[in-house]
Amino acid sequence: MRFNEKGRSMVEMLGVLAIIGVLSTAGIAGYTKSMEKFKVNEAANQISTIISNYNTLMLGSPNKNDLYNERVINQLVLPTEMLHEGKCFHALNGRCSVGHNLDPSKDEFVIRFGDLTKDMCVNLLTLPLTESASRITINKDAPGATLGAGSGKEYKGSVTISKAAELCHDKNNTICWVF
Repeated sequence: MRFNEKGRSMVEMLGVLAIIGVLSTAGIAGYTKSMEKFKVNEAANQISTIISNYNTLMLGSPNKNDLYNERVINQLVLPTEMLHEGKCFHALNGRCSVGHNLDPSKDEFVIRFGDLTKDMCVNLLTLPLTESASRITINKDAPGATLGAGSGKEYKGSVTISKAAELCHDKNNTICWVF
C-alpha cells in the first residue's frame, strides 16, 4: 500500500458527479417551472394590453365598425411583439387572433389564444381578467385549424382551478374571451 499518493479515488469522483447530476436536475426543473410562469404572466400582460388599447380606441372613435378592421387592430390594438409577418402569436408560442365576433349582429370584441397545453389553459382561465369577459369559450382545435372553429365549452364568470381543469382539454386548447 502506498500512503503518500495525492488525488482522489474513482469512487470519490463518481460520488461528486452523482451529487452534481442531482443538483443539476433540480435546477433545470426549477428553471423550467419559472420560465413557464414567466410566459403565462407575459401572456396575461398581453391580454391586458390588448383590452386596454381596445378600450382606449373605443373611447376615441364614434364608429365601432371602423375598429373591426384588421389593419387597425394590428397597428393600434395588438402589442408589437405579438405580430410576426402579419400574424399574431402570443407569449406562450401559440397563435392568436383579435377582432370582432364573426356574427355581425353581435357587437362583441373577441380575443383568441390558441395552441395551449392543459396547464397553460388552466393558468390563463384562472386569471382575474377572465371575470371581465361576458363569456369564455374553450375549444379543442385540430393543429393548423382556424382558432376556435369547433364547438366548445362555454363559461361565464370567474373560473376556479378545478373548473378550469374540467374545461380544458389535454392539448390544442383555444381560449376565446368575449368582451
